[in-house]
Amino acid sequence: MMKSCTIFALLAACLLCGVFSPAYASVAVIVHPDNDSTLNERQLRNIYLGKSRVFPNGNEATALDLSEGQARRQFIAKVLKRSEANLNSYWARMLFSSQGQPPRELDSEKAVKQAVAENRSAIGYIDADQVDESVRVLMTLE
Repeated sequence: MMKSCTIFALLAACLLCGVFSPAYASVAVIVHPDNDSTLNERQLRNIYLGKSRVFPNGNEATALDLSEGQARRQFIAKVLKRSEANLNSYWARMLFSSQGQPPRELDSEKAVKQAVAENRSAIGYIDADQVDESVRVLMTLE
């Protein structure tokens, strides 16, 4: 009995200290290689929340979203500073009031990368390990 209590206490301490916390991959915010725009996090958030439709240099910005996955969860939490439920509620209100539409969702990081590589106005995000020469990284989220 004492041994099982000790093991339980050790496991609880490890969880509290983050020893067993999940490792998150870096998320790369990507654009077409010919897009020379730069963004800060606030500008990126405004594009993804439909508050801006252009890059700071005045060029059109077309946001692309992942439909699910770890990169999406990290992006929503770190850039949009919302929960998934809160984001869904935000877009329901925007749609109901005809004030905006959410970014187009794609099913995979490969699809996002391909769409960005083919469209100079596109901006998306993928796992940083998926980046290649077909896209340019604007920023990396750790």
